Amino acid sequence: MVASRLVLALGLIGALVLGACTPGGGTPGAGTTTNEQDVTGDLRAANWGGNPTENSLVKKYIDDFMKKYPKIKVTQEQIPDAFEDKIKTQMTAGSEPDAMYVSTNLMNFAAPAGRLLDLTPLMTKWGVSKDEYVQSLLSPWQYNGKQYGLPKDFGDLVIFYNKKMFTAAGLQPPKTWDEVRSSAKTLSKGDVKGISLPDDSARWNAFLFAWGGKVLSDDGKTAVFNDKAGVDSVTFYTSFQLTDKSSDLPKNLGASWAGDAFGKEKAAMVIEGGWLIPYMKDTYPTVEYSAVTLPAGPSKQASLLFTNAWGCAAKTKNPDACMLFVKYMTGKEVQKQVLESGFALPARKDLANDPFFSTHPTEKTLFDSATFAVPWTFGPHESKVTEAMNNALGAILLGKSTPKEALDKAVADANTALKQ
Repeated sequence: MVASRLVLALGLIGALVLGACTPGGGTPGAGTTTNEQDVTGDLRAANWGGNPTENSLVKKYIDDFMKKYPKIKVTQEQIPDAFEDKIKTQMTAGSEPDAMYVSTNLMNFAAPAGRLLDLTPLMTKWGVSKDEYVQSLLSPWQYNGKQYGLPKDFGDLVIFYNKKMFTAAGLQPPKTWDEVRSSAKTLSKGDVKGISLPDDSARWNAFLFAWGGKVLSDDGKTAVFNDKAGVDSVTFYTSFQLTDKSSDLPKNLGASWAGDAFGKEKAAMVIEGGWLIPYMKDTYPTVEYSAVTLPAGPSKQASLLFTNAWGCAAKTKNPDACMLFVKYMTGKEVQKQVLESGFALPARKDLANDPFFSTHPTEKTLFDSATFAVPWTFGPHESKVTEAMNNALGAILLGKSTPKEALDKAVADANTALKQ
């Protein structure tokens, strides 16, 4: 489940990894039974445990799973902080849980190292099809043509706008980037900005992709975000603040993040994801808002996709039981509960027309945006790559560097990391 904007922006979003095979090509430890009710085994299942709501939801799903599969016992392990670091340490020591959340960061670490189980043969055995899931959510968990995780939920970016401010100004929800820009100018009055765009590559990259750019080359070995598309997109992104004066950083608006600026009505628009919805409900319940998809750029329509998966350790002694657990946790029964909880968006295509969406149009806008969203993941050195991009944005917005100079330096820094 998607806990918060910060978790998502840091890419704490999950995926699975590579498993060894027996000499005969089978999955190690897999049984011969083909009846789900005959599968037995004890599993440890780890989720990050920093959010009480998420913990209780996962506990319920695990309890329901054990009622459905009484011969499989699952012990929930909640890791409240430094989840990925602790899982990596456990993997090195050979003590990792059988099933676990896997973010893209963990996927990039574990897949090449053979630390997680290839689910491909087990998906076939237990009747799980890739077609059940939103297709854009599958690629982060694929490595060398194999599937190492199944998506459990996701978040992406849309434009949230303040309905009262738009109505008072006689404005309609923006459909193009030109309309976003003109609306932001109109709505900037006094200490209120029309939009708040942070110095965060997890926001600018949506523009980069819409302008036809890439972060890395197709082979993932070289940073390429300093080309014309990169320069043009970051110039447009920063122009709201530098040229139009219609945007400012959240901290300059007296806010802790863009969603806080939106809740305090210091920004009429923000580009955020579904994590803003429970935040607004709990913190700023009287603010009326809605959302529209990010408009198409010069090249295409794009958003950023933040996602998590459930996966299994390569060393699990009960791969069939673990696969059934992953199947259940990403299946329609649980995913419908995820949707109705309001805590995250489901990863399944068969929930696209769920009645929930008819009364929750903002969630529907977010769900539909997944069809053109780009997974936000950049390989095993993604933390260094994103750090370089964030530094470039900061330098541009502070007026310390031109867009081209900043991106050239950032690409050089990223390439240094990529060569390690």
